[in-house]
Amino acid sequence: MKHLQYVKIGRLVDITTVCDTLCRSRASIYRDIKRGNFPKPIKLGNSSRWRVSDLQKIIEQPELLVA
Repeated sequence: MKHLQYVKIGRLVDITTVCDTLCRSRASIYRDIKRGNFPKPIKLGNSSRWRVSDLQKIIEQPELLVA
């Protein structure tokens, strides 16, 4: 799992960064969003972005993803 310690807290990251950071596939991320177990992205035009602070919470408390 890559650490986001050098990324500013308010920064937004794309799905590739989310997948790399959490060692998960795009499909599993979007499946968990649909189930309500993962934060919904912020839409910027056609792009989806996630807050670094949300990813840090998941890294610190992985039980948040358990259904």
